[in-house]
Amino acid sequence: MVLRHALISLVLLAGCKQSLFDSHGEPDASTGDGGNFPSSCPATCLGDAAADFGMPSWRYLDDTRNRAWAPMTMMGNDFVGMDNNRIWSCRKDGSPEACKMLPGALLVTNSGTSTAADPALSFTATANQVIQLSVRVYVPMGAQQQEVRLYRNAREDSLFTGLAPAGGTFDRAITVDALNGDRFYLSVGGSTAGATEKIGVHFYVNATTDAFPKDCQLALPFAGPMANTTDNVCGVDFAYKNADTAATWALGQPPFPEMGTSADITRDKYFVGSDVLVRSGDTTTQLWLRHDAFVDTYGTVVFSDDDLDNTGGLTIYVANTSPPKLGAETCTVVTQTTLDFAWAEGTYPDDHAWHFVRVVHTNGMVKICVDGARTASYALPAGKMQGMYPPWLGRNLNWTPTGGFLDGAIDDVRVFTGALPCE
Repeated sequence: MVLRHALISLVLLAGCKQSLFDSHGEPDASTGDGGNFPSSCPATCLGDAAADFGMPSWRYLDDTRNRAWAPMTMMGNDFVGMDNNRIWSCRKDGSPEACKMLPGALLVTNSGTSTAADPALSFTATANQVIQLSVRVYVPMGAQQQEVRLYRNAREDSLFTGLAPAGGTFDRAITVDALNGDRFYLSVGGSTAGATEKIGVHFYVNATTDAFPKDCQLALPFAGPMANTTDNVCGVDFAYKNADTAATWALGQPPFPEMGTSADITRDKYFVGSDVLVRSGDTTTQLWLRHDAFVDTYGTVVFSDDDLDNTGGLTIYVANTSPPKLGAETCTVVTQTTLDFAWAEGTYPDDHAWHFVRVVHTNGMVKICVDGARTASYALPAGKMQGMYPPWLGRNLNWTPTGGFLDGAIDDVRVFTGALPCE
């Protein structure tokens, strides 16, 4: 609301075209197809965690829940980690209840909340392609229920989270656009303290017949500088500019080592896209953000395709308040002389560290999540986020007041058709 009051005079003068900042101040369906769990890894199978047990295509890890993973130690045919974390195979131990319910499965034990990490499996994509990820977890009677997480690259980038009850099975199959080098993690962890019984896990990864990209509209990994452009894996490359002229962008440190590199952005520098995003249905917009300092009194624009002439679009910004807030807004023009925004702001850490930002439009709501937790939301009817402008990164679009520059870094900017979790 501070930003709204600061620039209200501009609003009264010229309506929605004036400013990006005048207005401020049930589980989602996973992207892709749900469906019945297959009885075996479908063709073409890229990875079967149980059948491939011990092969280098898979990693066996302690997920320490803080963007760090510790490799488990191979002891005989078992992978052993912290406390009672352990992954092995029904091939070695075929007697447990889980092996009878899920023949040929992997077996997992953990100590739930009494350990500093969850046991996890990881598969790395080796090409840009559409893949199906299929997960089934069986928990025997008398064991503690298990939280099942499937995520990409870090826990914050969740594809789904569910609970496998004692004496029951959790299964899910989804389809995603995988980028070469994407790491997909499946972790399981008990909801209480104490060692759990041997639970069964099937995890399949298979190629599909869908052309890439299927749901991905925008993917900027910032893997390396390309003069004054950066690679958009799912579309046309972005241009990098300084005062509307070509500039060369700089590599920066990533959110965590596995991410490679990021884009380090300073005042007056910004990325400009050329494709208009399709936001007629559910969409997910996400990125990693390190906000170092404010260079404009009214705040920092991180992402914007806000359409201030017609209606629609999305702006993600950091409001210059104390403490700062992470917000999102969509312009909803009533007439060309009437300003209207749908918007919301939520808490944002004032620590100049990396944070994962996800904004999801689904079921008539726009939900804002920071580091995997929802911080704010606003109502917006389906289809009302569609605009006519391509996205900009690191500054406001060409409307008064121009600016809102980012001093910081961004990484792994992605926009998908479909709604990923934001709870």
